[in-house]
Amino acid sequence: MAGSAVYLQPAFVLQHRPYRETSLLLDVFTRDFGVISMLAKGVRKEKSKMAGVLLPFCELRLSFIDKNELKILSQAEYVGGYPLKRLALYCGFYVNELVQIFIHKNDPQREIFFCYERCLRDLLVDERIEQTLRYFELDLLQEAGYAISLDLEGNGKPIRQERRYTFEADFGMVADSQGFVSGDTLLNLAAKSPLLGQSLPEAKLLLRKMLDGHLQNRPLKSRDVLAKIIKYL
Repeated sequence: MAGSAVYLQPAFVLQHRPYRETSLLLDVFTRDFGVISMLAKGVRKEKSKMAGVLLPFCELRLSFIDKNELKILSQAEYVGGYPLKRLALYCGFYVNELVQIFIHKNDPQREIFFCYERCLRDLLVDERIEQTLRYFELDLLQEAGYAISLDLEGNGKPIRQERRYTFEADFGMVADSQGFVSGDTLLNLAAKSPLLGQSLPEAKLLLRKMLDGHLQNRPLKSRDVLAKIIKYL
């Protein structure tokens, strides 16, 4: 694709930062090309019409020149927005950070792109935010190739609703009378059923352990911010 042009590619800006006096460097999640880096020349000039749409949580159609690792933005069309507020906004930044970490640059991930869109829609509704995050984390791990079976133990035995379990990286779920997660929670996660009562904190702890196993001690800035925000709500 060297030197080729791409037109009106569905995309979301994950992160932007100033470049020189008038430009922006963007990390963009596209439907067909995955996460790519892009230079938006001159968009910080006063008369620029693109700067106002090159923001996180805006559904865009981007045209760009694909000359090398750094794409050159040529056009941006605004399709719609997900004006997240309060807790949902910080959760959105957390989701963006996860995408940047778990998706390799220039690796097409259409299914994760659609999961990302669905996650933003659910966050916008501002109901059952924790459940929305858990199922996005689960989708991301699955599509990135890190999924484990949640209805079977690591040894292949069926998960039993009344039992308790713990998680072992690179193996899966292990029956443990002192385990931190119930079989009921695991089966709900496997079926993507509503997470009610104790299932919410149990699912949060499980997904935290699953994600951390692949982060290799890399801290999530948005996770720390989110924890502080929740503390004062």
